[in-house]
Amino acid sequence: MKPKLSDYELATIAYHRDTLGVNPVAVDVASRVMQVCYFDSDKKLLKNFQLARSKFFEFVDKAPEPFLFGIEACGSCNYLSRYFESKGHQCRILPAAKVKAFLNLDKNDKIDSTGIFKAMLSSVESIPAKSLENQLLMNLFTIRDQLVKQHTQCLNAAHGILYEHGIVAGSAGVETSAKITQGFTDAQESFEHDPMASAHFSVIKIAVFNILDNLKEQIDTINQYILKYGSSNNTCLNLTTIPGIGVQTAVALNAALGDPKRFHSARAFCAYVGVAPIITGTGGKITVMGIRKSGIRSLKKSLYMGAMVYLTYAMKNGTQSSWVKDRLKTKRKKVIICAIMNRLARIAYAVVKNGEVFDETKCNLIKKLR
Repeated sequence: MKPKLSDYELATIAYHRDTLGVNPVAVDVASRVMQVCYFDSDKKLLKNFQLARSKFFEFVDKAPEPFLFGIEACGSCNYLSRYFESKGHQCRILPAAKVKAFLNLDKNDKIDSTGIFKAMLSSVESIPAKSLENQLLMNLFTIRDQLVKQHTQCLNAAHGILYEHGIVAGSAGVETSAKITQGFTDAQESFEHDPMASAHFSVIKIAVFNILDNLKEQIDTINQYILKYGSSNNTCLNLTTIPGIGVQTAVALNAALGDPKRFHSARAFCAYVGVAPIITGTGGKITVMGIRKSGIRSLKKSLYMGAMVYLTYAMKNGTQSSWVKDRLKTKRKKVIICAIMNRLARIAYAVVKNGEVFDETKCNLIKKLR
């Protein structure tokens, strides 16, 4: 049974074609094939067909009229959005969780593309696409986080190897690498009486040190590049005037925000990052809960550290705002930190949108650290 469109959906299609001058087209994106769904106004029929990836790009290039493409948020959605716009089309990126409401119980490519088509005709809010520069900057942070994770894994493995041979290297922050080096040296000396054991352990030692040194070098290279970029970018320099925001956090904020016009408000940007509180309620009673686990995790980590440093320094030196002083009497410290994270993201949105430095007189919550 072919899916039918409601009168509202038909009217929305007609509005897009006649008033906006674009024909809505839904695409279910995959690595090898694309499922295309659109309404043929001449035949009054909903078309739904599959194209190979190469054929799909030919379909886009040779389109007889401007299309409004609707796609689900996925790994290649930003690239596809930029490609569509370069060919004179428009694109809406839809959250997959919102599209799910328009699907029936079964699942295949045709059903998915039909659901995307119905979702893009409704009031589902789209996700702003990233520019190429912002996407590459976000990729830098992704690669750096992965390298840091691998470095930590290798350190933990080295701890385990030493512990198996009766040596406790300990874990004391920046001194960890030095303690592991000393631990391997002590273990190597303990095997001097056994040439076979010494040979085996020597191979392990060289491998561990090579991995740690290589990872540390790559992490330092990326950090230096981020610092160099942030120090030469005017937007990032403006962001660093916000209390608690360093150069690396400023670059991450700039990469996530991009053009402020992509977001209709500061709260929309906070929700995009994942620092907006969950609001729930019924019967006239509204409850404000914690922040969501979704969003840009690397940026949330940076904002958390910045907010924690700001609050700790402000409490120590007595420079916190009256709002923070009042909340410290009734709220837990981490609740206040999350509130400061939210406010830092909102201030960053305003700073980038207005193209100016942080102005303390316009903010009652965040005060400059003196």
